[in-house]
Amino acid sequence: MDKTLVPKQKKCGDCPPASRTRQAGPPLVVPRRSYTPTRPSCIECCEKHLGAAYVLLTEAREGYACRLRAIGHLFEAEDESQEWPDLHAAIHEARRAYQASGAMPDWAAIEALVGQVRTAQ
Repeated sequence: MDKTLVPKQKKCGDCPPASRTRQAGPPLVVPRRSYTPTRPSCIECCEKHLGAAYVLLTEAREGYACRLRAIGHLFEAEDESQEWPDLHAAIHEARRAYQASGAMPDWAAIEALVGQVRTAQ
């Protein structure tokens, strides 16, 4: 395959370098309570996925076939927010409600939680 067709992974300012996952040293994810996050949380990546889900859900309401991609972005945002339990739970519930009944997420409430995380950092 031509190297120009292979997508390059872009990292935001808060994501650890990919090479760090292969190095010895402290783990990138720290278990909390009985739950071990699948990856380090990143608010920038979370916002990126929430934004993509918002756009896709708006298009889905207009009849475009974007439902599965929107659900996927909500799941990725959920995965990226594991460090912040309130935000994580809100995104999780929004995704489940949309999957079950097509209920649109409460974007204002999610945005407020994202703002709280941003100001706490």
